[in-house]
Amino acid sequence: MEDLALGRLGAPHGVDGRIKMVSYSGETEHLLALTEATLRSKDQSRLMHIESVHENGSSVLVKFAGYDSPEAVRALSGLEVWASRDKAASLEEEEYYYADLVGCDLAADGGTVATVVGVCDAGGGDLLEARKPDGSVFYVPFRKEFVGAVDIASRRVELLAPWLLD
Repeated sequence: MEDLALGRLGAPHGVDGRIKMVSYSGETEHLLALTEATLRSKDQSRLMHIESVHENGSSVLVKFAGYDSPEAVRALSGLEVWASRDKAASLEEEEYYYADLVGCDLAADGGTVATVVGVCDAGGGDLLEARKPDGSVFYVPFRKEFVGAVDIASRRVELLAPWLLD
């Protein structure tokens, strides 16, 4: 089963090696059942066993096996927490995982005009990063004014504003 990024580790919390984790989905309930996860950065990846997870406001506190002090767990700050798709938050209608959008064809005027190569959180909303066949990149606000039907099964996203290609 494919892994998804569930959140990012922040600062140590307390004296026993717990660390704050911020959920990418904004939800925390699905994280409470985690017993293992892969921690990733640009240049490292390691499977970690989880001793406990507790809610802490809008985040959770995670205790990884073998990390028993704030000094030890501080080395994990900034790493992303990845786990299998079945451990991720459930989706509502018209919600998508970034991983599902990447690789979709961006279609307009009856044909494919680009491929979604990334999704960026731009503060004011998500942006689809799309690459045209000539290799140039452009961004599409992931809002109903610019994006129509999204069909993950067919790997197709409808572009309602083809003028963004210019």
